[in-house]
Amino acid sequence: MKTNKELYNERLTRIKKAIALEKPDKTPFAPMMDSFCARHMGYTLAQFCFDVELSNKIMIDSIKDLGEVDAASGTSSFAGGMGLIFMCRVKLPGRELPENALWQLDEQELMKPEDYDTIISKGWQAFSNEYVATRMNVDFELLGKTGAFAPIADQRMREAGYPVYGGGVVSLPVDYLSGGRTMAKFMMDIKRMPEKVTEVMDIIMKNNIETMKAGLKAAVDPIDVFIAMARGCPDFYSTKIWEKFVWRYLKEVTETCIEEGIAADFHIDANWERGLDYFKDFPKGTCVFETDGMTDIYKVKEKLGDIMCIKGDVQAGKLTLGTPEEVYNYSTRLIRDMGPGFILAGGCSIPPNAKVENVRAMVAAAAGK
Repeated sequence: MKTNKELYNERLTRIKKAIALEKPDKTPFAPMMDSFCARHMGYTLAQFCFDVELSNKIMIDSIKDLGEVDAASGTSSFAGGMGLIFMCRVKLPGRELPENALWQLDEQELMKPEDYDTIISKGWQAFSNEYVATRMNVDFELLGKTGAFAPIADQRMREAGYPVYGGGVVSLPVDYLSGGRTMAKFMMDIKRMPEKVTEVMDIIMKNNIETMKAGLKAAVDPIDVFIAMARGCPDFYSTKIWEKFVWRYLKEVTETCIEEGIAADFHIDANWERGLDYFKDFPKGTCVFETDGMTDIYKVKEKLGDIMCIKGDVQAGKLTLGTPEEVYNYSTRLIRDMGPGFILAGGCSIPPNAKVENVRAMVAAAAGK
């Protein structure tokens, strides 16, 4: 019987081979799941959100129960900090929401037009510290516990035999500004004062890259950097505006990841088919295109399959409303058609109401059973 350390090394090698477009011994299964783990193990989402150490145990127990999972895309609940990725408030189960409701971003105009000048004069870090403290509804006690426990949570996951999929997280400036200003007001800003918005974005991006580099130095066996891209979908903008306010910064952070020797994981929300050709610029085997199902995975394969690893894309609808046979057949077809540079996962995060038997069907498909 293999030790947890031996299993850990096997799984880490498997994931890294898939990212490098080499042929692993089997297709890796590395789902993003947190709320699902809570429901799977019989806990409420409120219990999962507000007890950080318990959430780590829940995630480890859930992964162990599922069987042949190759990596964990998280090691404890970060629901209380979700708003920090978008500079907006968040509603949590057991606080603003019922105990088993999924946490939700509460987008309001917390950031004002005059804040652009403050960011330019004071810098992003000074501004964001004050902004988070005075305008957002962050539970600082919970956030402090989450941050302090994070290294322990990661270590416990690794000791259980599971690599942590992700060496860090970086957001693009568009997510911060469109979340703090609201998407509608941000769209007006880039029309009315494009140069000022660009200056602010440059400041944010410089800060985020420095923070990312520092985080990578402290990471253990980092696999990739998770690049949050929720508000950058090409369908939201004209091509000219998208190139200036989204692609420019996405390209910069990706090139930095490559220089640092870490894979860039594009967490693709919504339909990015209009932008697929841009991703051809990156060196082979250095990036992961992680689609939630809105971008046609077969178009991703056609355009980028020889360049980068593809991750996904069993959609939430299949996992909640489908049958195990449907999920197994879809997963098996993806494994066959995507080739060796493929990591099987849910489309975005596995939802809390996914059927356990459907998630087990993905595990079976990846294992070739």
